[in-house]
Amino acid sequence: MDTPFILNVRKEYKALRPSEQKVADCLIRSDFELAELTIDELAERAEVSQPTVIRFTRAMGLSGFRELKTILLKESAEHRKERDMGEILTFDVNPSDKLVDIPLKVTRANIQQLENTLKNLSALELIRAVEAIAKGRRILLSAAENSCTVAEDLATKLIYLGIDAVFYQDVYRQNLCACSLSPEDSAIGISYTGASESTVDTLRIAKEAGAVTIAVTNHEKAYINRYADIILCSGNEQYFYRNALFSRCAQLAIVDMLYSGLLITDFERFTENLDQRSFVSEKFSLEKKEGKL
Repeated sequence: MDTPFILNVRKEYKALRPSEQKVADCLIRSDFELAELTIDELAERAEVSQPTVIRFTRAMGLSGFRELKTILLKESAEHRKERDMGEILTFDVNPSDKLVDIPLKVTRANIQQLENTLKNLSALELIRAVEAIAKGRRILLSAAENSCTVAEDLATKLIYLGIDAVFYQDVYRQNLCACSLSPEDSAIGISYTGASESTVDTLRIAKEAGAVTIAVTNHEKAYINRYADIILCSGNEQYFYRNALFSRCAQLAIVDMLYSGLLITDFERFTENLDQRSFVSEKFSLEKKEGKL
């Protein structure tokens, strides 16, 4: 599926002029009601001139405002369709449910999460994330609550590949480590809602330190994304508590994508590292079993 227009705006944001960034900010912050605005109304909302709106569309590779409006109307229709389908398919538990039906409901909800991830995740952003991790001197992972499990899994996978990855469940240590990062490092913030205060703070500190920042979240307009150079978005809907039950399904899928992507970037080196660490792990388990440790 094509990358949503808003994601393209985020990618090109730094290359835009300050006045054009105001138009971008307006589009990023708003919901889809902007699709109904005229060029005068959009310019007024963004507090810029009409020519600036036109320059913004040209900077985004469009022919003009009419093409921009066409794209926004199309994405607005798709958003309404996805929202309506979500209301039908979203997992929910009711007092009248039968225990025998739970496996089917849970499985369907997980499948929906994975399908949303496949549809909304930008392949280009995934490539950029893999390259940043592969080149990084140190990789700091930040997460809280349910996302800690995902961060632990990614940290373990990266260490097995021979990549210097660290994850601390203690928020203070996450922030402290973020302060010591450099442009040679990368920081990955994992937050389904994109609003976890500690995770957002850590990514902000890492960005201020000059590190490449990567956000793994569920919505392209999530708060954490304003501090992210790279956004790995697993969905396109705002946070609902019931959906958080299955957040790990989408997040773990992204972890596996990063892991697989890293493997193929330097297959020989990474598989050799895997073999070495597997040997050490097996030796440790054997010695422990024999009582040598």
